[in-house]
Amino acid sequence: MRAFRPFAAAGALLLTLAGGAILAAQPDSRLTRQREVSGWLVEEVAESDGGSMVRMSRTAGGARLQFSAVFWRGNHGRIQAVLVERSDCTNGEEIGRHVVLEAPALRALFAAALEDCAVSPRRIEAALAGIEPAYALAAAWADEAAAATAAEAQAIADYGNSGDTISD
Repeated sequence: MRAFRPFAAAGALLLTLAGGAILAAQPDSRLTRQREVSGWLVEEVAESDGGSMVRMSRTAGGARLQFSAVFWRGNHGRIQAVLVERSDCTNGEEIGRHVVLEAPALRALFAAALEDCAVSPRRIEAALAGIEPAYALAAAWADEAAAATAAEAQAIADYGNSGDTISD
């Protein structure tokens, strides 16, 4: 039986933790663009199935807030959701596929989710600061993603109707 060597074990643990930190520090290779707007992070991510996701997030007052819109040619519209995560509460809502929210409606969804998580009105207001300009960018990127998805779906449909075949 091999003897336990605390220094070797500590070294292995340190290497494991350092390796994990290095991996965690690597940027997401799927990220196609990212911008910080008024304390919110707006990102577009290329999904592995050919679609894309636009998300807008921020952490404020112990809560993480996220809006996402996901696009894929098989979805028949954008799949959108809001999510609030707090240490003792998770709350969110899916938004209809063919609904494009205005900023006040998105603000109201986040405010209701935060209120359900027992966040005070003062903290809700602070958490939602800057949402309008951030959502303006997220909405513009979502519109671009929707147009690109529709064009891709149309190209696939046109190819299928063209009579072209794949030959050996």
